[in-house]
Amino acid sequence: MVVNPSVPTQTVPEFIAYAKDNPGKVAMASAGTGSGPELFKVMTGINMLHVPYRGDAPALSDLLGGQVQLYFSTLPGSIAYIRAGKLRALAVTSATRSEALPDIPSVGEFVPGYEASV
Repeated sequence: MVVNPSVPTQTVPEFIAYAKDNPGKVAMASAGTGSGPELFKVMTGINMLHVPYRGDAPALSDLLGGQVQLYFSTLPGSIAYIRAGKLRALAVTSATRSEALPDIPSVGEFVPGYEASV
């Protein structure tokens, strides 16, 4: 779960509050209906603009450019941008933290029962 650095949140709870305060104004890139971001929307009750993409590369390009604010990216596709500070990782979507980013919590730590692994 990565955001463009312009998004004024540092954690999943902050992001949920921000999205609830701005219903329909946060653009969420996704791989399509029924994906992990859709599950996140349902489980948190937030209203975000769903922008479907045909793959990681075009979604990441628009996230980096600020056309969308949130993307549930693959770790291999986003880790270099996270480490370079071009994207901010809020959480991983697996049930447990990733060994590659051990300081980044899982979404399930804040949204009980959430897990969406690829």
